[in-house]
Order: sequence, then structure tokens, then C-alpha cells
Amino acid sequence: MNDDLERRLRDGLRRAALPAAPDTLRARLSRLPTESRASRLAGLVSGLRLAALASAAAVAIAFVLVVRSLPGPTGTGPVASLGSVATTGPSAGPSTLATSSPSIGPSSQPSALSPTPSVVIYPTTQPSVEPGFTCAATTVLPATTSAVVSITDTRLGTHAGYDRIVFEFAGTKRPRLTVDVASPPFDQDASGLPVKVAGSAFLKLRLYDASGYPTYTGPDSFSPGYPNLVALVNTGDYEGYVTWIAGLRGSACYRISTLSGPTRIVVDVQAP
Repeated sequence: MNDDLERRLRDGLRRAALPAAPDTLRARLSRLPTESRASRLAGLVSGLRLAALASAAAVAIAFVLVVRSLPGPTGTGPVASLGSVATTGPSAGPSTLATSSPSIGPSSQPSALSPTPSVVIYPTTQPSVEPGFTCAATTVLPATTSAVVSITDTRLGTHAGYDRIVFEFAGTKRPRLTVDVASPPFDQDASGLPVKVAGSAFLKLRLYDASGYPTYTGPDSFSPGYPNLVALVNTGDYEGYVTWIAGLRGSACYRISTLSGPTRIVVDVQAP
């Protein structure tokens, strides 16, 4: 039954303008609902609103449940792995993976990249220095005069524990002597010509103020073949300097002494 028919029937019933009808029909018509279609539509809309609100509440509850299941500080789910998280800020707490403080003691685990090298001790060929000898690079014996002293002899000798070089002078004064540990090449004073001296270690013996001309008439080169002293070569007698190079087999350790009657300077080279 449509709304217009229903309305007209209701109006006729109130005015008693309806034709006669069975009592049963009148009773049924009187019990028809009095609400209009618009009222029923409003009720339907209100029901739909309640359903919508219920649906929104359900969605909100579902959202909360999803959020709570997520990892992180706002959820209760499992913490995300370190490899899946990137951060651009500093850590809020101290790192347990690295430390900037130096190690207090040695590491309990040896490094595989830098193994400890074995210590190799090489035997020394340098003999112990005997009392009175020195291996200093330079030693100076002062002069006892400012005048030029003439050299009258140069000679060699060997004794137990040392080989000896002797310079002898005219008069009672001696020149200055400088002993230097030297190394080749050697050359002749004034000319600069090379001079070859046998040996593996060397001493340069320089006398100043001294001269061998014309008082010294001995050889300018010796090859004694002693335990340590193997050569003694004169490399110059020039402008008050007289220079000799001593060639040695081993260490260049020496001692200097003086003698009188005649005046002499002695250089002993330590020998095995």
C-alpha cells in the first residue's frame, strides 16, 4: 500500500466517510501504524548513523591494536633488528661496540694482522775495550810548542794485545796529534790523487805543527801484517800537516802515550 492511498483511507476513517466495510477490515485499518514514510526514513537514517558510529569505533579499535603490535618505543611488539634501522643522530647512551679510552694492559688475544716479530740477536765482532784504550771517533793530544817540530823516524812494532806506531822527533818538544776514525776514499794532500790503503777499519793520524822534510828518510808505506795493523800509509807532508792512514783488520780502538829521551808519540792499536 502506497502512502497516498493510506493517507486517504485514514482521513475517510476519521470523517466516517468510508463506505461500509466489514468489521474485520475496519479493525485492521484502525490498527495500521500512524507514522508516515518520512518518519520511517528518519528512523532508518538514525539507525544507519548508529551503525556508522559503531563501524568508526571498530576501525579505531582495530587501528590501536595494529599500532600496539608494531615494533618500537610506542608498541609492544618485538624490537627491530639493528641492521634494519638507520639513524642520523648520536646515540643516547654510550656505545658498547667501541671505546675511545686506551687499553690499560696488553691484549689477551694476539693480533692476527701484526704478529710479534721474533727478536734476533746478532753476535758482535767488536772486542771488549781493554783498560787504557778508547774507540772514540776523535782524540787530540795537545802540542808542547808552537814551533814546527821535525820528524826523525816512524817505526812499527807488535806486542801481546796491541800493535804499536811510533813517531820520533828532534829536540824535546812535540807537535799536536789528532787521531780520527776514518773511512775511504783517501787522497794525497795537495795533489788530491787517490791513495789505496789495505784494511777494513781505519785511523787517520795527523801531526801539526810538524814536518818530515828533510829529517825523515824512511818509507812512506808499511805493510806489517800484524794481528790488527796491516798497513800504514803516508798521505801528505804539506803546510805543517803530516798525515798517516793506519789500515786495520778489526776494531779501531787505540791509546795514546808519550815517551822522552828521545821525544816520541806512541799510538797503540788494540789487537786480539
